[in-house]
Amino acid sequence: MPRSVLNNTVVPLLRQLTKKLGPQQAKNELRWMADHVRKAIPTKHTAEHATSARLWRDQPAPSAEETEAASKRFSSVQWAWLRQAVHDRVETNKPLQYILGTQPFGNASLLTRAPVLIPRWETEEWVLKLSDMIRAENTGLLNILDACTGSGCVALGLACALPRESVHITGVDVSHDACDLAIENLLRNKKAKQAVEFQRLDLNEQGVASELKSRGMWDMVVANPPYVTPNEYAELDPDVKDWEDVRALVPGDPMDVDQSGLSFVVRLAQLARELGLAGGESTNLPRLVVEIGGAHQVDGARQAMHDNGFNLTEVWKDMAGIDRVVLGYHKT
Repeated sequence: MPRSVLNNTVVPLLRQLTKKLGPQQAKNELRWMADHVRKAIPTKHTAEHATSARLWRDQPAPSAEETEAASKRFSSVQWAWLRQAVHDRVETNKPLQYILGTQPFGNASLLTRAPVLIPRWETEEWVLKLSDMIRAENTGLLNILDACTGSGCVALGLACALPRESVHITGVDVSHDACDLAIENLLRNKKAKQAVEFQRLDLNEQGVASELKSRGMWDMVVANPPYVTPNEYAELDPDVKDWEDVRALVPGDPMDVDQSGLSFVVRLAQLARELGLAGGESTNLPRLVVEIGGAHQVDGARQAMHDNGFNLTEVWKDMAGIDRVVLGYHKT
């Protein structure tokens, strides 16, 4: 394909994306789509057929430069995928992560699929920081509950970043879609297979703490819970509202009068206490780790932890300087 034709094909796609995303983000996303389609739909067979045809016609085989140039061109199938991907991104607000279908998360490789919550860089950042903290303490096997596991990113991110046999993590979620995807992601990450398990569980159900305690002692609860307030939810982009499960974003009914967004954080603090994490011997590791939406939720999250016996709390900021994680400790 002549270079001018190639450019004339790409430019309309870039223009469509630019109207939605702005020039720089449009260039980035189109490049990521192009990289993805080259890997997902390889064109090696096309180049081989072209070489065979030239030899059959008693023409010289293509040079290395010609072969390399051909490998950078899109096949008709790749173009069709790329056009559909741009259409979905622009016309239906489909998130890029759902279009690509995969996403790295620390040392883990994750499938992404609607309506399961897309892993965010903010979550990845604190998961890696927590794994460094656990590794430094070297306390032996830790039994960790990953509440609201979604795609399984927190559980798998921790397990893939830590030495084998240092953690056992149980990821739970109320969503069947989330649990199915988390299990698929577990199968993709061999290092985590012996350290992680997933199951559907509603943490608001009566008796759930007793069920969890019957499985043994717990050392830590971690969670990226729903914490978006109803007012914040109303202002979210359609890329989020139209695609991601509202239960993973807003605690309870999005029309609920509670504007704090912290009702599930409160529930997690209660659950952690019921699991015995607000007592026992003092350690340097947190017993409860929850993601929040910013400074407006710090005091409420800290209060919930103090009310349930966690007598020391800490706040981690993300790389953007936003209060992102509250950690609860038990110190004697």
